[in-house]
Amino acid sequence: MIYSYQHQNETYSVNLERQPDGTYTAAISDSAGRTRRYHFAAQRLAHGWRLQLEDRVIGAYTAAVGDERFVFVGGETLTLRLPDKRRRRGASSAGAAAALTAQMPAQVTNVLVAAGDTVTRGQTLLLLEAMKMEIRMAAPLDGTVSRVSVHKGQVVERGQTLVEIE
Repeated sequence: MIYSYQHQNETYSVNLERQPDGTYTAAISDSAGRTRRYHFAAQRLAHGWRLQLEDRVIGAYTAAVGDERFVFVGGETLTLRLPDKRRRRGASSAGAAAALTAQMPAQVTNVLVAAGDTVTRGQTLLLLEAMKMEIRMAAPLDGTVSRVSVHKGQVVERGQTLVEIE
């Protein structure tokens, strides 16, 4: 099966194949043509997946809302979207704005920015805790924080705006 997703401003193609022994092979290609290959075993759990890559065991948790897929793996939350064909690869983010929203109900454990702060794409802006997991919310683009809508200790709901960036 082949899937296509956008993460931040990059489009990825994922070719997932089940092997005769029940394991999987995934080939993940970016829009520049670079491909990474993984061979792994997967076991479905009540709230996610147990993945075994060689001698490493990794827990992965997923959620879906509309065309968005949220994956919590390795201490990081990835937001995947169906590719937007209107957006050109490498388009400038000048003049762009973004709002970080909570992917699931959680508690804010730390706010690392304030309104007016300059941030870079990938910079951690705040930390959430959900289901005893730490979720790092990162800036999707370079910009200036225009608004922080939450504070440490606050409980947030899925879809709630946390930080706005211009």
